[in-house]
Amino acid sequence: MDWYRSKQATVTRLSGVVDRLAAANVSADAVTAAAIPVAAFGGACLLLSPGAPIALVLVPVAAGLRLTLNLVDGALARATERSHARGELLNEVVDRIADLAFLAPVAFLPGAQRETVLLGVTGAVFASFVGVASRAAGGARLYRGILSKPGRMALVSVSAIAVLLVGPAAWAPIGPILLVGTTLTSVERVVIAFRSLT
Repeated sequence: MDWYRSKQATVTRLSGVVDRLAAANVSADAVTAAAIPVAAFGGACLLLSPGAPIALVLVPVAAGLRLTLNLVDGALARATERSHARGELLNEVVDRIADLAFLAPVAFLPGAQRETVLLGVTGAVFASFVGVASRAAGGARLYRGILSKPGRMALVSVSAIAVLLVGPAAWAPIGPILLVGTTLTSVERVVIAFRSLT
């Protein structure tokens, strides 16, 4: 499964945002780094939700903003002709930190299976590692998978709204789904990498 298939069409729709950021001389690296406070905000909303359930409404907003930043930074780098190798490194490091900041708090919420969620988060990091390792070995950077980053953000967003509607018990499935989904994503990427590399 490839959540990124419609990426170019989405980037095209965001061209106005990219143009405004370029005109304001905002760097692509700054946009990349902004994903960390956005993810931390999403994680904080999750941690606050047992006492203030309305905070869950902001989780899909933070998830959507995180994905938007991820689309905009590369487009901005290309538009301003400021693409560089350090930007690619920064993007990968920021993505891993943002995943941890956004997803790990779920493990500490009432109704969630702590160990399973944390294993699932570890699986997400491993799946990303496989994607990067493929490129390091001379192949393509792999983004495919049912629980690539867009899938993970969709999962936590849907779960947050479900909890708001039916209560903390709705957190129970997220750990198993995250663990199975990231495992399948890792396996898919390993298979694709092995087939493409010689």
